[in-house]
Amino acid sequence: MPEQEENMDRLAIDYQFLEQQCHVIGDCREQAIYTIAGLDFLDRQRAERFLTLYQAEIKGLDIQVAATYFAASWRVLCTALQYMVSLTSSRLNFNLENLTLQIVPVRQFPTIFFVLHSSSELTWPEGEASEWREAQLGSFYKETLRPVMETAAQVSGLPVTQLWGQLPLGVTYYLRQLANQLETEEQRNQLRTNYEYLRTISPDWFGIRRNPFVLKEILVDNPYSPGEKMPLKPTCCLAYRTDTGLGYCYSCPKLTKKQREQKRAELMQQQMESSSK
Repeated sequence: MPEQEENMDRLAIDYQFLEQQCHVIGDCREQAIYTIAGLDFLDRQRAERFLTLYQAEIKGLDIQVAATYFAASWRVLCTALQYMVSLTSSRLNFNLENLTLQIVPVRQFPTIFFVLHSSSELTWPEGEASEWREAQLGSFYKETLRPVMETAAQVSGLPVTQLWGQLPLGVTYYLRQLANQLETEEQRNQLRTNYEYLRTISPDWFGIRRNPFVLKEILVDNPYSPGEKMPLKPTCCLAYRTDTGLGYCYSCPKLTKKQREQKRAELMQQQMESSSK
C-alpha cells in the first residue's frame, strides 16, 4: 500500500450511507415481511423456509431463483465492509451472531436488510492497515458469508460458485457509486486499492477454487449507453425464471451472440419508445 494511504486521516462511520445504500440498520423494520436471525439461516429447514417465502415475494418460479437473488443481496454488505476497511477509523461487527436478516418492501420490491444487534463501534487492530486487512476481509468471507452461501447452495441444489458469482459486478457498481461521493482523490484511491487487494486474497477464505472477485472480463456493447462496453455477468442470476416478464438479462452468460443481439435491439427499441413519450 502506498505510504500516503497509510497516513490518510480516517473518517467517522457514515450511518446514513450504510442505511440508505447498504441496507445496514440498527433496529428491525416493523414493515418487514419476514425476519430471521443470521445464525438461524445455517439451519437448513429455517433457510428453506426463508428462501421459499423470499421466492414468493420476488415471483420466482423455484427456490433456486430465491437463492441467487438472496446471494446477490449480500453485495451491499460486502460494499460496507470495503468502505470501513478502506476509510473509517472504526468498524462494525458483521459476524452472523450480530446480524438479523429482514425482507423489507422498498418501492414495492422485497429488499434484504441487515440489522445489527449491537451497533457498537470496534477498533481496528494495532499497526498499519496493510498488516491486518487480509484477516479482516478474509474472516468476514470465511465466517459470515461462506456458511450462508454454502447453506443456500445445499438447500437450492445450485453450485455454490454460481451464488458467489452474484457478488462481484454488484460490489463494483456500489463502490463506484461510493467513490463518486467521496471528497478527495486520496480517499477514492484508497477505496480502489483495497478492492484490488480483495481480488488477491486466497480462495481458501471463500472455500472454493478461485477468488470470486477475480473475473475473466468479457465485454459486450452496452445498449443503455451506446458506444460504450459493459461486462457479462460471471454467472446467471436466473431472472428469466421469475414471473415478471423480464426474461434473460442482456449481460447473461447463457445467451448466444444472436440472442444477445436480439435482446439489445429490444432494449434500444424500448428506450426509443419511452423517450418519445
